[in-house]
Amino acid sequence: MVKYDAIVVGGGPAGSSAAISLAQGGAKVLLLEEKRMPREKLCGEFITPECFPSLERLRVMNRMLAAGAQKITRVSLVVSSGKSVDSQFARSPSDSTSALSLSRARFDQILFDRAREAGADCLEGVAVKKCVYENGSPRTIEAMMLQTGKSATFDASLVIDASGRNSRLTIGKRERVAGRRGSRLYALKAHLKNVESIDNAVELFFFPQGYGGLARVEDDLMNLCFIVDERTLRVAGGDPSKVLEASVMNNSVARERLRAAKVVGKWHSAGPLTFGKKRLASGGIIAIGDASGMIDPFTGTGIQIALRTGEIAAQAILEANQKRSSAIDSTKRGHSSSSLDSILTSYERHYESEFSNRMKISALLRIAAFSPVVAGMLAGVLARSPRLASFVFRATRSGKGGGVGHR
Repeated sequence: MVKYDAIVVGGGPAGSSAAISLAQGGAKVLLLEEKRMPREKLCGEFITPECFPSLERLRVMNRMLAAGAQKITRVSLVVSSGKSVDSQFARSPSDSTSALSLSRARFDQILFDRAREAGADCLEGVAVKKCVYENGSPRTIEAMMLQTGKSATFDASLVIDASGRNSRLTIGKRERVAGRRGSRLYALKAHLKNVESIDNAVELFFFPQGYGGLARVEDDLMNLCFIVDERTLRVAGGDPSKVLEASVMNNSVARERLRAAKVVGKWHSAGPLTFGKKRLASGGIIAIGDASGMIDPFTGTGIQIALRTGEIAAQAILEANQKRSSAIDSTKRGHSSSSLDSILTSYERHYESEFSNRMKISALLRIAAFSPVVAGMLAGVLARSPRLASFVFRATRSGKGGGVGHR
């Protein structure tokens, strides 16, 4: 059996980012993805300028552009009455004043292919069942090959969980319960055609039942992704078109934009949702991406956090490997408990530095997002103060993602 330095579970942006970074650093890494690429994911499909340094380090930026990524130069907040606040993108660590939008099917495929090219072993159609421990540390992943139904085991010194917000590797059953029944939140997404043009902008629509975003992706399609309360979902019987009519269409501008829209492909849904930081590790397994926590979608920074958590976790591992190889026999199997503790301490320190304030600010803004009265008042204030509007937009996107590895 091949023994890997690390096994990464989940082939989304976080998992592929970790696998690429580890492979580029000389580690032997296995990346496992349950689905077959390409596959769509529920996502706002919004790539902020803060992502660009990571995409350059991962060597995929030009591939994203070649795949049809759309340039986004401004963001517009629109409350139910139609009142809006516009903001241009402030100059970012990448020295860019525009964002990008690209479907997750293409985005994830590019990253997954890059991980394989970088030297990672990448397997699709692998359902991870559990992690087996040895001397208290994760060592073996037990899985099933979905195409054949056969069992498989994979051995590694470390396990990284990038399997998403409902991970069963690092997130406990109670943590997956997202609030009281009736008050929980759900998300829906679809690609649309025949949508009134919004040029190079992303529009955030607020309405009494929640909020959502609309932006152009490749192939002249628009991505609509929105969040609603549980009551709205139940009254609509879970029918996406009825949910749309009972929520997003209560925003006057959204109603005009979408009056002739047609769904291309199928609807995607997810929920109930939880926001904020979760555990960064459990039982010695490192959590990255949505498994480590979810920031509110209205910030547009979910993809950036996924990319960066993959990078900083990989950097912590590579630094520990360097120290270990110089201190002990490099053929010794696994990490000592002190080495694993060092990795987790480094990862958590950099995670807190980059994302803690953003999570707190997002939690405060969530109050406005689900209150039409507060949202309307905030829109009025921001409309009268462009400088304050720019500050609020930047507050949920600021971070330290511009440097190589850690900053």
